[in-house]
Amino acid sequence: MKSPPEPAADIGFDLGATLAKAVIVDEGQPLSSFRTFVCRSDDSLAISSFLSVHSPAKVAVTGGGAHGVLHETGDGRTGRQDEFASLTEGSRILLEKSSPEVSDPFLLVSLGTGTSVLAVFRSRESFRAGGTAVGGGTIRGLGELILGTDDFEELTRLARSGDRKKVDLLVGDLYPPGQIALMPNLTAANFGRIRSRSAPDLAAAVLGLVGETVALMAGALGRAVSAEHPVAPLDVVYAGSTLRHNPVLEEVLLTVSALMGLRPRILPRGEFSAALGALSLARKQEVRST
Repeated sequence: MKSPPEPAADIGFDLGATLAKAVIVDEGQPLSSFRTFVCRSDDSLAISSFLSVHSPAKVAVTGGGAHGVLHETGDGRTGRQDEFASLTEGSRILLEKSSPEVSDPFLLVSLGTGTSVLAVFRSRESFRAGGTAVGGGTIRGLGELILGTDDFEELTRLARSGDRKKVDLLVGDLYPPGQIALMPNLTAANFGRIRSRSAPDLAAAVLGLVGETVALMAGALGRAVSAEHPVAPLDVVYAGSTLRHNPVLEEVLLTVSALMGLRPRILPRGEFSAALGALSLARKQEVRST
């Protein structure tokens, strides 16, 4: 006997500069349960095959490469959604499943190829508070220059066994205990004291540089947001594909953010925020139009 056909799926797609992320939800089912798909953004064959297999009833797309999916489908099933609105919507959905109690507003820091920071309110309104060109693309670029590979999974694997204290200059390397009001294990200069050229130590130092830069920026933006919308402590929620299987970077972000007076957390499955949010917004628009 033939297997019954799979139910039609609704799909949310986030096409970034490096990765394509998708969430798959059976048509008519709630967004609280979803399957996922990830491939490189330039892998048009994988994207075409994915869409062909699922024959989606609805496709919602967002991100800088969204036009690629629009071209693949080319019909009324597909609608494009604003990227920041999608990030806001998707993060709220994921937070309701994992950490419903967050400050109002909270900072959403999305680490992709670069990094964007949104101030998100309970009303689901948001605005872009700032950002930096430092992100996953920086890790891959420095990995290629320093270690001869831009393979992200390899770089994160190396970093797990590395010690960046053998590469960075620390406050304790400069000052005896008690001579400055800073903790001795803080970084004084990234890559400021090369005592090791091992691949794991260098990879850990690259992730440390990116994590500290992003977390320090989040702290500064958090102060600015709190000045306009007083809340203490301010939650900072980290999401994005750069955090996939990346415990070293997560630890740097959590540690530095706490030192900056923020209450940090890593959003589970946060790399799918924009894809999930795009689909949610598309569904809401469909309801309003009926």
